Amino acid sequence: MAIVCNSAGGRGLVHHGLLHTATANVAATLAPLVADRLARGEPVLAVLPPATADLLRLRLSAVTGLHTTDPAELYRHPGRVLGHYRAWIGDTSPHGEPVTIVAAPDLNGDNYRTALWMHIDAATTVALAECDLTLVCVYSDDASTADPVRRAHPSLLNGASVPNPDHLPAEQFVARYPLPPPADLGEPAITRTIDYPVQLAGLRQMVAQPATRAGLPRARCDDFVLAVAAVASNAIEHGVPPAGVQLWTTSTVVICQITDSGWHTQPLAGLLPPPATQPRGRGLWMAHQLCDEFYLWPRPTTVRLQMDRTNRSGGVRPAPYGAPGAGAGW
Repeated sequence: MAIVCNSAGGRGLVHHGLLHTATANVAATLAPLVADRLARGEPVLAVLPPATADLLRLRLSAVTGLHTTDPAELYRHPGRVLGHYRAWIGDTSPHGEPVTIVAAPDLNGDNYRTALWMHIDAATTVALAECDLTLVCVYSDDASTADPVRRAHPSLLNGASVPNPDHLPAEQFVARYPLPPPADLGEPAITRTIDYPVQLAGLRQMVAQPATRAGLPRARCDDFVLAVAAVASNAIEHGVPPAGVQLWTTSTVVICQITDSGWHTQPLAGLLPPPATQPRGRGLWMAHQLCDEFYLWPRPTTVRLQMDRTNRSGGVRPAPYGAPGAGAGW
């Protein structure tokens, strides 16, 4: 999916970071901005914990145009978030009218997911640049994450919006805050080396069999196999083959890692969709959308793909925005 917006008003993306203390009333902080946008007739998506969303509604005199969803659902798979944003923008603003999203990402995951999410947040400034969108990303002012949060956002919101002199462009951000080194997963269940495209068919079978035995539903197994094949093909064609493929199955996940001897030089590869006019170069982006988690280390080029063995939504991918609640309007 190409993430391109038609901005009717020409405003483009306004991307704020908002840091709050543990004792701050987030709903009270957001209410004036949300009320102002709703009064203009501008749709607002609030990606907030249910309790916070309820408090926000109580502070609004009218909730027409307010859409809410739980970040635990929307942000479950970080790589799909830009697609969820784009889908909501397209559904609620088909002609490019202004929209607003206020969102509270959860950084309580492990260090890998936290770092990956911050990469995606930084890349959002590029991916949604043409959208007539105000995006407010709400984070706790935690000492371990406050610095990258500040540097990921072009402006900061604290009562009023102010330009952020510490903001880093997305490529510089990813270079400054790389993923933690790959964790040692122990002895892989399966190891294979591939040099040529003709070997991809055997690789697909190699991955499909243990993924099926691990209990992945057919559609998710197909997605995983397709993602692995796309990354392996990319390693052969654009990397420095041979490519090493390793596969692990744990009690909770299936993981496949593809490594070649090259040095990856495109920091945002996999984070941003290629232009719609570009016929090739979609492999890493597609793999990121298909898998539950996707990590890329550049030196040497190493991609780790992960699928949960048990789909927490009962075998069906969750809808991006959940069921409309009181005042959700969507």
